[in-house]
Amino acid sequence: MSDTIIILPGGERFRLEWRQSDPERWERRLKAKYDESRKAARADKARCLCRHRGAVLPLQIRYRADSDTYHLAVWPNEGPLHEKTCPFYKPDPGKSGRAGYVSGVIREEEDGDVSVTLSIGLRRKGPPQPVDETPLPAPDRRGRARQRRMSPLGLLNLLWERAGLAEWKPQFARHRTIPAALGRVASAGTRIRTQKRPLSDLLCPVAPDHEGFARRLHAIVRAEGKENHLFLAGFVDAIEPGHGSDFTLTLNGQRNGYRCFLTLPAAERNRLVRSHRLAVSTLALPEPERRARVAALLYVTAQHITKPDSRWKGWIQAEVRTAALMTVSPEMIPVESGYELAVAEALVATDRTFEKPLRFDAGEELVFPDFILQDTVRSAGYPMEVFGRTDEAYMARRAEKEDYYNTTFGAGGWWSWDATARTSIPAFPPARNRGTP
Repeated sequence: MSDTIIILPGGERFRLEWRQSDPERWERRLKAKYDESRKAARADKARCLCRHRGAVLPLQIRYRADSDTYHLAVWPNEGPLHEKTCPFYKPDPGKSGRAGYVSGVIREEEDGDVSVTLSIGLRRKGPPQPVDETPLPAPDRRGRARQRRMSPLGLLNLLWERAGLAEWKPQFARHRTIPAALGRVASAGTRIRTQKRPLSDLLCPVAPDHEGFARRLHAIVRAEGKENHLFLAGFVDAIEPGHGSDFTLTLNGQRNGYRCFLTLPAAERNRLVRSHRLAVSTLALPEPERRARVAALLYVTAQHITKPDSRWKGWIQAEVRTAALMTVSPEMIPVESGYELAVAEALVATDRTFEKPLRFDAGEELVFPDFILQDTVRSAGYPMEVFGRTDEAYMARRAEKEDYYNTTFGAGGWWSWDATARTSIPAFPPARNRGTP
């Protein structure tokens, strides 16, 4: 957020970070420009640096009478047009698994931050509150929002989405390194709140050769006393048998200065095997054969080892209480199958611009595309679907998807690949000319 520049009416440059660092200046400048922005033409109103089809995206300067304060807000229905990393970006819930949450689970604030209701209670000391697994009533129609809380997997999806890692543009090539991706995740955590606190208070990325992240992990653990609970974000290298019935989980870069042991109880490991089959099968491959990576969000209990007679004094012992895994392409694009991975790699190789709608905690009854091409002549994007199974239940599901796409986008208005036919990936819809707005 510290790098977000706002252009006020008249061309004055304004920093969004002043909302926290210099609130008096923030209020004074917004108040001074309030009437001018209301009367200005669209292109001359307050705005961020985002553009859509070459045009600026204005912001509103609003006055809140109950608190006598001013703030910036996105214009109705224009949140999805902002860049994914812009604080004023608001995803279209109908294009992803966000639609599976009931109202209030994800609350988009006017200032661009987002508040979420998690399925776990974030307590720093003592045992964490358990995941609420109360069964929900069956929906009365397919696709109805039914999730009342966000799981760690949903939170991992939200961090990825807010970090801009679920989209790809050709200019991103060579910039999607693990440290860079996790730096974006850390930044996204500052704009997510849960249980009245920024997620960043408890979020520690683990990346290779990143002294700042390592120092942050130890500082948080030391500050919280003997035991505390926090989130670790990183990429899994291995899950291996440990002492007794437990397992050890190793994150990429964990051995580079983090001085941290991660224990994974057998019960949680077994749950991950059942719930994240693609990720687990990816980790089972020898590293040279892995085309994909496995991102992880771990909710852990951590403490410093302080026993004088321990050879590991000064290390952190952490136990994974619950975790979420997500398979991503080498460019960090989330995928749900090997076929999707092949399509994502082909799109990158042909310099296409696209996004991956994320499932969050939605059930299979919700229909949304596997990918959306953003560089065709269709301004709303070009939906893409990969069909990868032939069992009876899946074929019934496929028929529903085909009917939905034909009804919504028209026959021929969407792209698909029947991977079960063992054919090569079909040609993608043509990109618009580079000079086309």
